Amino acid sequence: MALKFDPDYGKLPYIELECGHRIRCYGRLTEDQLAQRGESREKVQQQLEVVYERSMRAGFNLRPYETLVLSAVRFYEYDGQKAADVLVATQGIMRRLEINKTAEQLRHVFEEGLVWLAPVREDSGAAAIIVHHGKQWNTAKVSFKDLWAAIYLTVQVVLNDETVHFTSLALILDYDGISMTQTSKMKPKLMKAMIELQQLRLIETTVHSVNTSRLFKAIMEFFAFAQKGCPHKTFIHGTDWASLHQHVSAKCLPPQYGGTAPDYDHGLMASFMRHMQHKTITFGIEA
Repeated sequence: MALKFDPDYGKLPYIELECGHRIRCYGRLTEDQLAQRGESREKVQQQLEVVYERSMRAGFNLRPYETLVLSAVRFYEYDGQKAADVLVATQGIMRRLEINKTAEQLRHVFEEGLVWLAPVREDSGAAAIIVHHGKQWNTAKVSFKDLWAAIYLTVQVVLNDETVHFTSLALILDYDGISMTQTSKMKPKLMKAMIELQQLRLIETTVHSVNTSRLFKAIMEFFAFAQKGCPHKTFIHGTDWASLHQHVSAKCLPPQYGGTAPDYDHGLMASFMRHMQHKTITFGIEA
């Protein structure tokens, strides 16, 4: 794994994973990519324009985020209006929660090593995001809002790789050593809003809670029940790595999750965001 700079994209940074995939903050719709998927440029562009027009009317400019919008259009089977409704609703919730932030505003979250991508992808191209909600999370440095803002920023980065559009995303929430102080930061109103946000899918997603205590497992099971109408599949594994590996391959995960992938250097993600500090990469910007 290494941080590199792409001369074809204005020397923008990207992280090259050992499996050949890239973590990058840019994407471009090309004729070759469309042809490989059997997609019509005219059909795709028409639905993208539906999303752009609808988002502008709602006060958001999503044109700079073509691969993000494309993911939603593909997920909703080229129904631009449905994709637009989900994207606009997502933007609305993020604006209300004040978690629509730039890489510079969220760089400290990555410097703390709280949000990072699994070091290896599945053969299908499916990706996993790992989030530390436990003892590693210093609430004096990183707020609950910023933690989740960083998650959604990372989702955008993941969706710049088109192979993920046609596969899935796993969100692994690590609660190792979580304290009552940390739990108290997860206010019911915020949790409710987060559940609403999770109900707005841009890609097939599963949510996995690991290293959960008995008490916290009971709390998570309550929220899983509260999410009865949520389209995401949620799983609580505790420390049962065999159970986790039924959904995310061991070869994609580092040893701390019973996997065989190399340890992930979270400093790479921090460096990636540091190099992007003068760029605007957010989940959407106001028009």
